[in-house]
Parts: sequence; structure tokens; C-alpha cells
Amino acid sequence: MTEQVVNGTDWESSAPRLLLIESQGRAAADTGFRRDAVTQVITGQSALLFLVQDGVVLAVPGSDADLDRFQKEGGVLAADSFSLAQHGLDTAGLRPELRVVGMDVVAGWILDPAVRVVWH
Repeated sequence: MTEQVVNGTDWESSAPRLLLIESQGRAAADTGFRRDAVTQVITGQSALLFLVQDGVVLAVPGSDADLDRFQKEGGVLAADSFSLAQHGLDTAGLRPELRVVGMDVVAGWILDPAVRVVWH
């Protein structure tokens, strides 16, 4: 895995980190989850927001103002390669700095005792 630095903390380090998993797309009535992700980053929390299932539609640039701010404030955004393929999304047209990863990488994050996971 490559080293990822978030708010001065290595994402792959043993420091406490927050993994937020978004499985809902733009049609989700409640965008509070993504707003909470922004708040976490603004307050200095090392956070990675992982898009999976219908959530990968948010990997398209300009699709969600909260994710725009999340990235601007230093949050790391990643998306599931399989879900992207299932939705026919070309990686060339995705948000800048989006990490495309497989579920094996996500499983490692989830199993890391220093990572707190919240699934939406």
C-alpha cells in the first residue's frame, strides 16, 4: 500500500483514524452523514470516506457539495473498483485525488484496531 497523509497523519499508520463508508448515492434523502464527514475533517480527525455500491456515483466531480468540501478540507476519498465498474464509471472522469481500491484494501482498514468504522 502507498502511504497516505491526512491532516499530517499517515492514513496507514497506527494513529487513531476514522473510516466512513458511504453506500448510498445522490438519491439519499439524508446527506447528514457526508456533512458529519466534513465536520470530522475540520476538527482535525484523520478521516477517509469510502464510496461503495450506489455511493460510487458520488465519485463524479461536482456531484456532491459536501464531498467537495470534505476533499478541500483534507479528507481522503476512496472508491470501490468493483462498484465503479458495475456502474460503468470510467476512472478518467472521477474526482481528483480519488483513490480507487479493492475490497481487500478496505478489509485491511476495517480490521485495523486503530480504525473506527461507520457504515452508512
